[in-house]
Amino acid sequence: MQRLLAVITLLFAGTALAEEPNNPTEGKWYLSPGVVAYEGPESRRRGHDDMDLGPGLIVGYSFSERWSVEFLGSQVESDFDTIFGSGDDDVTLTWLDALYKLDSNSDWQPFLLFGGGRTKYEYDGARGHSKDRQFNAGFGVFRELTEHISLRADVRGVSSRKDGGLQPFAFVGLTGFIGEGSGAGAPADSDGDGVPNDQDQCPTTPPGRLVDAVGCQLDSDGDGVVDAEDECPGTPPGATVNPQGCVTTGDADGDGVPDDEDQCPDTEAGARVDETGCYIVLEEEVTIDMNIEFDTDKAAIKPEHLEELSRAVNFLRRYPETQAVIEGHTDSDGSAAYNQGLSERRAKAVYSYLIDEAGIEAGRLSSAGFGESQPIADNNTADGKQRNRRVSAVVSGTHKVRQ
Repeated sequence: MQRLLAVITLLFAGTALAEEPNNPTEGKWYLSPGVVAYEGPESRRRGHDDMDLGPGLIVGYSFSERWSVEFLGSQVESDFDTIFGSGDDDVTLTWLDALYKLDSNSDWQPFLLFGGGRTKYEYDGARGHSKDRQFNAGFGVFRELTEHISLRADVRGVSSRKDGGLQPFAFVGLTGFIGEGSGAGAPADSDGDGVPNDQDQCPTTPPGRLVDAVGCQLDSDGDGVVDAEDECPGTPPGATVNPQGCVTTGDADGDGVPDDEDQCPDTEAGARVDETGCYIVLEEEVTIDMNIEFDTDKAAIKPEHLEELSRAVNFLRRYPETQAVIEGHTDSDGSAAYNQGLSERRAKAVYSYLIDEAGIEAGRLSSAGFGESQPIADNNTADGKQRNRRVSAVVSGTHKVRQ
């Protein structure tokens, strides 16, 4: 096995010399002389696990872009232990395999293979020989070394029909190609436009497009829009056109939308617009909290309340789409019925101030009293009671923002 590894190492070291892959293509025959590493089957499990080396030859033919058929012949002096008997003598392999090439974007060409055939065991002395059928499957790779020779290596698992088990197998050798193949002499044309890659200045032309001598799509009127996408062929020379190749009337506001398509022709410079030339407008949520504390059993607005009220008024004026519910509350002193009325008077006082004094539209506001039912602090302390004697409001809504 060490000898086989040494051979593989030396052959793979030479692959750095390759520039272009010369691997099996449709219509090519190829020969691969090389070295086989084979381990004979062990039906009685005598415990040997040595792989033996021997010469091998593969003859192959690529009958399509992906598929090849191969014949492998080899003779290895191997230690085997079969139902027919045991020995350490010649094993002759005569296999027929199918090879399938995988996708590859590099100079390496990986492949899968599977197949099988006859295996003949020679016995020591005059005991004669026996035959069996073996099946194999594995993977490998081709890599060019020179213009006509490639490295070929593969590894497989081998199963005998009568003896069972799975033995390892490896092949490494050089492959020479015979015949020109169906693609020989035809220069590569990646986009299929009829212009070879080495002359194609536009190598990614979509299928079916008409191209010029250098592989670029035709633009008969010279407006910068290729014929296949030009909705207005015959544009006068020098005319400004849109992406469809049609003449535009200019762009007065510089928003990138031609005047004849611009539904908002006077947008500000630098503003973001949609396909019609109008501002892109989004909505964002805005909110502010208001809280005013009252004296015991009082509902009158005091001068110290004006700063908090002014903050809420300015917010309501800045965002005219917002609305608010004015909520009144009390501490727990007194009866629940009395406190309910007191909370409603407190809420109404703030509500009236915002409408009558600040000029906020009545339709944007409402008021409600909650009595002592929603305390925010402990009613057993003076400080807690003070905090519960309050009017609160959450002013919220959406605001349109131009992008």
